[in-house]
Amino acid sequence: MSGALMAAKSGARMTRTSASRIDVRRRETALALVGGPQLLRAAIGELIGAQPGMRVAGSVASIDELAESFERFSPRCDVVLLDVDSYRGGCARAIDRLLAFDLDFKLVLLCTEVSEEIVICASTRRIDGVVLKESSVCELCEAVAHILTGHAVMPARWRAVPQAVALTPRQVEVLKLVSRGYSNEEIAERLDVRPNTVKFHISEIFRRLGVRNRIEAIASLAESDDD
Repeated sequence: MSGALMAAKSGARMTRTSASRIDVRRRETALALVGGPQLLRAAIGELIGAQPGMRVAGSVASIDELAESFERFSPRCDVVLLDVDSYRGGCARAIDRLLAFDLDFKLVLLCTEVSEEIVICASTRRIDGVVLKESSVCELCEAVAHILTGHAVMPARWRAVPQAVALTPRQVEVLKLVSRGYSNEEIAERLDVRPNTVKFHISEIFRRLGVRNRIEAIASLAESDDD
């Protein structure tokens, strides 16, 4: 974890946030912390809760506890932060379990380092972002805000690890429209799909190409055309 985050943590009052204490009248971005040591989750939760527009809807030790929380309290959850260091060797199974909830939340992986296992999972599953634990709380919140706009966020060193996964024909079609400057709404109209579907395709494109924004994705398309 970065020095900035450690320094901020040392002065924070650590409490566990329960899904049952959610104020439904507030419309901040609601996050759920899953996995990792309770002390670390409490510290991160306090830091996130202190940021404008952010709140922690729940902090649980396991996916089983998260499932129970969803079942008992039905909390609104915009982003799930999964500590994948707790699931080494079983990262794919943990992610598949979360995605099987079929709920409308963004999934962000928290990790100490970018391993091949994490890259493969992010390249083959609906992962919206990967954030290193050395990041500051401001960097984490900025990443969450960017992800909520429909973009994927990956560490700067991401492109140094495994190769990108090939795009589907539909994803190639979407990327070509992106390269022509069309907005999500315009692409949705041309393809006769919903704007949210376009957002999903673009997020998948970013993940599969190992890029972080439209400019990098378009550059990848140009490179592939040159080949």
